[in-house]
Amino acid sequence: MTVDKSVTKLAILFADVSNSTRLYEQYGDAIARSDLSACIQLLAGISNNLGGDTIKTIGDEIMCAFQDPVKAALASTEMQASLRKACEEGKFRTGDLHIKIGWHFGSINWHIEEIIGETPLIAQQVSRHAKAGEILTTRQSINTLPSAMIPHWRTIDHIEAASPGGKLEICKIFWEKTDEETNISSVPIIHPVPTKTELTLYYNGKTFHVGDAKTRWRIGRSKTADLRVDGNYTSRQHAEITCRNGRFYLRDESVNGIVLVNEGGE
Repeated sequence: MTVDKSVTKLAILFADVSNSTRLYEQYGDAIARSDLSACIQLLAGISNNLGGDTIKTIGDEIMCAFQDPVKAALASTEMQASLRKACEEGKFRTGDLHIKIGWHFGSINWHIEEIIGETPLIAQQVSRHAKAGEILTTRQSINTLPSAMIPHWRTIDHIEAASPGGKLEICKIFWEKTDEETNISSVPIIHPVPTKTELTLYYNGKTFHVGDAKTRWRIGRSKTADLRVDGNYTSRQHAEITCRNGRFYLRDESVNGIVLVNEGGE
């Protein structure tokens, strides 16, 4: 590893080949492994040429680190463009390969030779949201780049961060000219009016609200529960309701379980 261990911030980039399992099923282990290895070597070479460090490769995925977020952005677009060219030149026996890329620039920590902290977690989380042929990053990372360098990008989602720190604004970088990019560039941006997301709970004559103001509610016999429910079959920490991305999730943490009844009584 050549990354200077005195640095406290890095851009971490994940790139992986989409639908790699299909390659093994369709072409067999030898051909699939050979093409995936060649693809990963191509990506690693681009990273190294732009001053990045290949941290590790796992099958169809590569993890790279850059001290300069500008170099990470350049690497991401070069990876997509170079792979496209290699496919057009017939470099792979399995046909066209596609990669999805996610990266994030932020604070890191070191554990011996390993990069740890929230930045690798967020970068990997962002990459999981990417589709084949896409480059995704965070708004925080976009803000570190010269505006002239990334003229075409847009926010596509807001998600809960995998590490503490609230929500992430996920942005898509357009690395090739597409109809979608043209439409985004020519149509005025309309900012929607924020909507209120709220779940109302009724219990024992009282009303409780789960939503944007309070996104997590704990239910149980415990005195620290947000909604205290006494009963012979109620656990101290019986359940938890959380609000994420406009949806509500109920998690059972009890011994006796939960019974859900709909409006029809079923």
